[in-house]
Amino acid sequence: MKRTWIVLANASRARILDREPGGGRLEELADLVHPQSRDKGSALTSDREGHAQKAHGDPGHAGTEFQPRTDPRQKEHAVFATEVSRYLEDAVTQGRCPGLVLIASAPFLGELESHLGSAARRVVSAAIPRDLTAFSGPDLVRAVTEVLDRPRH
Repeated sequence: MKRTWIVLANASRARILDREPGGGRLEELADLVHPQSRDKGSALTSDREGHAQKAHGDPGHAGTEFQPRTDPRQKEHAVFATEVSRYLEDAVTQGRCPGLVLIASAPFLGELESHLGSAARRVVSAAIPRDLTAFSGPDLVRAVTEVLDRPRH
């Protein structure tokens, strides 16, 4: 049995744990935090949504162009998913991470999976939609064991 890294994540925090073979103890390897994912949308934008700006690229065009409507929080979630994915990809390619289990809040799990590189994708053995980032100590071990031992379809 090989060692497995367990990623507990939501849109603003990712905890990377190392689990001994046979379901032994958990060792926290990293705690990545992205507080911008929790900011209100107004704190993340420099301009009001839909604010018109003069077109700069076309000297013959005197009209305005509108910026596409993008949810600033979704953008921050994608930024954080990319950051976590790069961390995992580097660990896999450097041989530090032989196996991965992703346990993340439902919306963020899809975001994280979509940003994973090919090396990290190959070693993912499970992806489970659940947010366990707030657990610690014996409660963390119990929650992770419960989630991993639950039959999946």
